[in-house]
Amino acid sequence: MSDEFEENECAAEKEEDVFQSGGSQNVDRNLQRSFHNSIASNEKIKFMKGIKNDIRTRAPYYKDDWGKPKNSCTVINAILFAFVVQLVPALIFADLMDTKTNGHLGTTETLLSAGVIGVIYAVISGQPLVLLGITGPVAILLGASYELSGRFDSEYWPFFWWLCIWTAILHWLTAIFGLVSFVWKISPFTTQIFEFFIACTFIYESIRDLVIPLHLAQSDEQYDNRGPAYASLVIGMLSFIMCWRLHFAETWALFPRQMRIILSSYNMAIVTVIITALSYLPGVNQVDSEGQSMLERVTVVPQWGWPSLERRMVINPVEGIAIKGIFGALFPAFMLYLLFFIDHNISSILTQAPKYNLRKPAAYHWDFFCLGLTIVPCGVLGLPPGSGLIPQAPLHTRALATRKIVEKYGIKHEVTVHVEEQRWSAFFQAALMFVVLNLFVILSWIPKGLLYGIFLYLGVGAMHGNEIFHVITLSFMYAHHRPSIPIVANVKWSTVQLYTLIQVLCTASIFGVANFASVGYIFPALIGLLVPIRLFLISRWFLNEDLKYLDPIGLTEDEAHDEKVLLMSRGPSISEDEVEATAIPGLGDFHAEGIQKDIQASIIARSRQNVVVDEELVDS
Repeated sequence: MSDEFEENECAAEKEEDVFQSGGSQNVDRNLQRSFHNSIASNEKIKFMKGIKNDIRTRAPYYKDDWGKPKNSCTVINAILFAFVVQLVPALIFADLMDTKTNGHLGTTETLLSAGVIGVIYAVISGQPLVLLGITGPVAILLGASYELSGRFDSEYWPFFWWLCIWTAILHWLTAIFGLVSFVWKISPFTTQIFEFFIACTFIYESIRDLVIPLHLAQSDEQYDNRGPAYASLVIGMLSFIMCWRLHFAETWALFPRQMRIILSSYNMAIVTVIITALSYLPGVNQVDSEGQSMLERVTVVPQWGWPSLERRMVINPVEGIAIKGIFGALFPAFMLYLLFFIDHNISSILTQAPKYNLRKPAAYHWDFFCLGLTIVPCGVLGLPPGSGLIPQAPLHTRALATRKIVEKYGIKHEVTVHVEEQRWSAFFQAALMFVVLNLFVILSWIPKGLLYGIFLYLGVGAMHGNEIFHVITLSFMYAHHRPSIPIVANVKWSTVQLYTLIQVLCTASIFGVANFASVGYIFPALIGLLVPIRLFLISRWFLNEDLKYLDPIGLTEDEAHDEKVLLMSRGPSISEDEVEATAIPGLGDFHAEGIQKDIQASIIARSRQNVVVDEELVDS
């Protein structure tokens, strides 16, 4: 891999020498520097090199980031879209943390965190298109590590303060020494397992929270009134079905295309409004003898009653904690750091994918340093820290894009013509979270069954796009019915099944530890362990020729699109030209070498195009 990087770098330097004339080349030279700065993991570690290069290439665009957009309506639409697609999952993860942390981290803290870290990151980051927020794995980790403070004889809040500070320090050290580049070592073997684990966890926890209140194994009189629990179950399943159906609205023959896009893009918000209204129908909204609703709804506190528990607004880091607690917080801090290293960097790369044809360079090292800065106020105020969101961040870029459909080799592709590269959309979608903090009365109307139903939809959606799940489903098909995707056409099927079995066993191990073990907070370390397993074990157990298809790290965007067309078009609801409309960006879309090839090809093609333009200007 390092030899290929060196060849690409030499090629880029030659291209830069050839195309160095003309002011139109400044953008491309900055893109080239940014690209080679981001993949220089084969070089010796150099202090501050990555951050300095990021600041030098990105700083000239900071003023323009705050300029007037080319199309203000596109930016306004992106603000509303990004706000909606982040708000509903945030409420779900807030309820998850509220349950697992005994109310220490709830709805108020989650929404305030999304606003604080989002505004800070939009102002100081290099690439403001990346959206920050609370993710499912972070909610699981913070819940699993809640009881850890007691093992170190410490109170939770000072322990949490040190957890955040240690995490921030690890982020800064990683960015300062240029270790962010090692994200390019992660292959689909790891990301597919991570995505499969997230999908399984979401599905398990949503179904568990819908079914457990029914107390099906209990026959005591205290459980006789199961009406509200059954109502919550019906609400949850109805919410899931409606979200799933609206997700494919762009494939419908009904309604104008613009309306179908709205139904698909805002499906979670639409379902939230409809189901919340239905939950107040007589018979659904059962009340007790005192007239109080027995249907469980979102738990919130009055906006002026924050913090939700009796504690100071600013946490005292030395009160109620011993030395062993301060250093004991390093354990969950390192786990959180591993999650952020994978989640945020892959989110950042997918947000700036070559298919979006962005004109401004990336700043991966500086952005990871800025992510560490956003964790500090979370520790001080007692808020859950967040990282780059998947799929919200890539969808945010897509919402800012002007696109057209072109046909290439008989297959229709969606091509991005222009993206509004600015800071306003990320800034204002985060600022809207502060507005929601004053609408707690409205949030308290939302039934929890609705959140569990949408949680199930998120899990099934992640499963639907996961390659491990696709191989499992293909295993139940007759061989002649399987689509002729590369992994089917070029690898012996028993080899594919063995490789997938290893991935399933890895997923099961991580899932079991995260959800049932007393040391559940170590699951990020197990995910990180997948990288050396792939490098040193899988590479010995399977042939390199097979791994090229089993673990397609070099898959380009066009190749990935064509494969999705072949794979997903076997379903009756999706046609070839609707793959982009229904596909949700996920961790499995990260193919390190393929993305690098696409970026390099895009830079060279753009340089050649600019030379033609410059020559035409000279002739005229």
